Amino acid sequence: MKLRPGVPAWRSPAVWAVPAIALAAALAIVASGSNRALFLQINGWSRVTGPDLWPFVTVLGDTAVAIALFVPFAWRRRDVLWALVLAAVASTLFVHGIKPWVDAPRPPGVLDAGSFVVIGPAWRAHSFPSGHTTTAFTAAALVWMHFRTPGWRALALTLALAAGLSRAVVGVHWPLDIAAGAFGGWVSGWLGSVAAARWPVGTRPWPHAIFATLGIGIGLALIAGLKTGYPTTVSFTFAIGMVAVVGAIGGGLEARRFARMAKQSKRVPQAPAPPG
Repeated sequence: MKLRPGVPAWRSPAVWAVPAIALAAALAIVASGSNRALFLQINGWSRVTGPDLWPFVTVLGDTAVAIALFVPFAWRRRDVLWALVLAAVASTLFVHGIKPWVDAPRPPGVLDAGSFVVIGPAWRAHSFPSGHTTTAFTAAALVWMHFRTPGWRALALTLALAAGLSRAVVGVHWPLDIAAGAFGGWVSGWLGSVAAARWPVGTRPWPHAIFATLGIGIGLALIAGLKTGYPTTVSFTFAIGMVAVVGAIGGGLEARRFARMAKQSKRVPQAPAPPG
């Protein structure tokens, strides 16, 4: 995976394109009054595909799962881990700062139960914005800000979009919630990356060790069966937890080995330069 030096400025399409599209979508939904009709259309996808797929897609927006996917980079990319911490703070403030203030009902709170499909918990309150979508787009933005391999970028954005749309398919969020989550998540990912680059205190050994340990703890929680609200995905989240823990431990051992080799190389006396 090729690394991207620095964080794109706000003028870069990598920063503003996704939020602009999300904002335009939100405004179009409001202006056309199509929030309910569009929800019912997206929700109906499960009748075509079957319900089994969507819990696995939607769980990608779970905060613990999203963090665990970054944990294998904990020791190789201190800047990414620190950006993740700051982006998580920004996205949490965005979601939980707005949800209580807006207090919008979710589809199960206003629609007739027979008119749509609910897969998993039928949450009824605090609909706006979608927390899962915010998390998924925060993670995708971090990939775009810190890695430049097109395939990884495309995959991250595709998974974020799928996770966001899945919130309507499983029946617990309106399209307007999803658009707002995409906007806030991407902006949070960029802000976290900018803050991490300007104030790299979190990349120092002790703070970094604490964050890496917390990340491994999240991976262990997934292995232990941390509840995500979708019981059918337990094996999936278990696998993600295993990848997180094994990857982080392996990366830590590799980092220690390289540090030890570098330390030993400094102790080796250098041969004198040949005369003339």
